[in-house]
Amino acid sequence: MKKILLPALIVFSLFSANCLTNVEDNTGEIPSEPISYASDIQPIFNARCTVCHGNNGGVNLSSYQALMNSTGNFYGTNLVVPGDAAASGLVDVLEPNPQNNNPMPQGSSLSGNDIEKIRAWINEGALNN
Repeated sequence: MKKILLPALIVFSLFSANCLTNVEDNTGEIPSEPISYASDIQPIFNARCTVCHGNNGGVNLSSYQALMNSTGNFYGTNLVVPGDAAASGLVDVLEPNPQNNNPMPQGSSLSGNDIEKIRAWINEGALNN
């Protein structure tokens, strides 16, 4: 019995340690390195947004060009104001606030870390990089 218990305990310990190191960072800290649209922002949109906000009209998050040309019904202006995340409608609809009772994406909002990446990318000038 001891021959089985010790290896099982070791495997369980390694699995548990791996789970703890793979926990998603939801701290909302601003990343220290420049944000890349292609490798940091578009993957968030692809995973969480483009099912509804793809090529079917309205707000389109399927590509950089589509995002930069999207206005949305609420804002009447572009959703992204390069260099000014606070004035960007995109950030407004992602964050829970009293005026926005149902932040996007519907059902489950983005992590604080993902929202901070988007905010930092916009504040860095919303570059197509």
